[in-house]
Amino acid sequence: ALAERLGLRTPDTPWHAHRDRVAQLACALGVATGTVGKVARDLALMAQTEVGEVWERPVEGRGSSSTMPHKRNPVGASVALAAATRMPALVATVLGAMAHEHERGLGGWQAEWDAVPDVVRVAAGGARGLADALGGLVVDPARMRVNAEATGGLVLAESVAMALAPALGKAEAHACVEAACRRARHEGRPLADVLANDPMVTPHLDQAAIARCLTPEHYLGAARVFIDRVLARYAEQGR
Repeated sequence: ALAERLGLRTPDTPWHAHRDRVAQLACALGVATGTVGKVARDLALMAQTEVGEVWERPVEGRGSSSTMPHKRNPVGASVALAAATRMPALVATVLGAMAHEHERGLGGWQAEWDAVPDVVRVAAGGARGLADALGGLVVDPARMRVNAEATGGLVLAESVAMALAPALGKAEAHACVEAACRRARHEGRPLADVLANDPMVTPHLDQAAIARCLTPEHYLGAARVFIDRVLARYAEQGR
């Protein structure tokens, strides 16, 4: 009756000695919780004071510090990360319980009784924590711009090398831009200024072209394609 309510079929043989399906459930939830943890880890890193690109929207009675009034703790991310930290040991317990003796081997079967419900609860708690974090996420594009420009253009040096490659060849273009990056670091100058005075660069790229290469919006690769693809699939699943 329970299986019928849950939409589950009756197994062909008694399942007491076959823990495959139980282990598959635990592993699937373990992988899902690991994915949740990955997203939460990135949110936590991006919310650090020195990065400050995102933060969880403050909620009354949640996220503040008892001693430091300025803090905005990423509570949802912390819950998701805690779940991802706990989950591997729980899944390992279920996998370890598979090799029990005969039917309902002593100890292994009983180990599942606590481990499997915990797997489900931990997975649900982690997913809920991440949903809370993403649902109230505040994004600071201005801070992202500051961080992207913190290296004085070095982070986008590859874009310049790509633009020079048709004229100089890939290896020569890479060596040219690498040398320019070293000069920029050594002299404490923006990469654009160094490139604009490089005799190997200026015959092929003027200041406007260099500025375009060093503008993040012009070097996003296939990011927009990936985003549109994921959103389209999400919309299709919703229908």
